[in-house]
Amino acid sequence: MRKATLSPFQVEKLKYYFHFFEPNSDGSLDITSVDRLMKRVLTFTNWDPKGTKAKECEEIHHAFFEVLFEKARVKPGGAKTISLEVWLNMWASVLQGCMGVHHFPIWLRILPKTLFNMIDRNNDSVVGPTELVAFYRDMVNIPEQEAEARALYAYDQMTDSGRWPLNIESYEMIFSNFLIGKTPFGPGRHIFGCFEHNAQKFELIQPATDNEKEDVTPLVKPAIPWEKPKPKRQNSRGNFF
Repeated sequence: MRKATLSPFQVEKLKYYFHFFEPNSDGSLDITSVDRLMKRVLTFTNWDPKGTKAKECEEIHHAFFEVLFEKARVKPGGAKTISLEVWLNMWASVLQGCMGVHHFPIWLRILPKTLFNMIDRNNDSVVGPTELVAFYRDMVNIPEQEAEARALYAYDQMTDSGRWPLNIESYEMIFSNFLIGKTPFGPGRHIFGCFEHNAQKFELIQPATDNEKEDVTPLVKPAIPWEKPKPKRQNSRGNFF
């Protein structure tokens, strides 16, 4: 199975991404998933349904779903649905060998832009901490108090404590880490803000257990016989260096 190439943390992230796209009552994605997603997006963003951003977002997601159906090898005239299993296998295939956003196919490179536009509700081309709080709370459904704490921490991590703006260029790189990152230590885990339970403190050396401490034999510096250094040979012509 292709999904075996995904790490457990990648599987967890991609499972959440699957549910973000509003599966149907059978637990599969279909073309009506776009309608359900757009309903949530329009409620959150207050976009004009006939406006440029709303139309662009809908068109991008319709194109994305057509790619999904194509990669799932849906037969002509067959039911266009994507199960979670097919979804994970598709991502395992797409992400194989990818090292960054520049390795993504064109259809995948435009997805983070739609997320960024959703979050950037004041249209200043930069995501701020309050906008991230609102996205976590209303689109990811994290309880308000928790959403605020997570968003402030996420913003700090994604901007290197405010040194860099969270603009579309930064967001695209962080989104690529969300897809590619196999461990919970990269900034990509903050895209949806719901994976903090995996972000354990990283230690280069694990502390020894009590049993291991009892078994440790202290290292003894080996005895090396000391020899008196031999006098250097004098060069009658002098030293060049």
